[in-house]
Amino acid sequence: MTDLRTLLSNGLRPGVYRWQSDATADQVRRDVAGAGWDFVLLDTHEIHDKAGFLDLCATAFDLPRWFGRNWDALADSLSDRSTGEPEIVLWTGLHHLLEHDHDTVDVALQIFTEDTTASGQLRVLIQERPGAETPDLLGSQPVL
Repeated sequence: MTDLRTLLSNGLRPGVYRWQSDATADQVRRDVAGAGWDFVLLDTHEIHDKAGFLDLCATAFDLPRWFGRNWDALADSLSDRSTGEPEIVLWTGLHHLLEHDHDTVDVALQIFTEDTTASGQLRVLIQERPGAETPDLLGSQPVL
């Protein structure tokens, strides 16, 4: 487990990462704000499908009212909202969503990975509890 404050002070590069931590979302929010970065929480503990995930993204990322709630619209909206400011996205509950809708997790990870490359804004931390089993889908994501 890597301390988030250390990661932020060292200039965490854009990307999608597996992060083993017991930190609460409030603790992460405080650390991120203290470092002067923006924070977005994606909590998918209660999400079961694509529609629920896209609704969550619309709220969490404060997307415009015209957001089309499809994958292309999510990709476009994320790139359109780029402020140039570094942003930490904490994704909790990914394993729950993965159990219910594997395809949604797969496509979401692709979109986030593409956006981190294109905008250089997002740093997506997929929170895992220390010692938890990691699904194969996440095996290729760097571990912090």
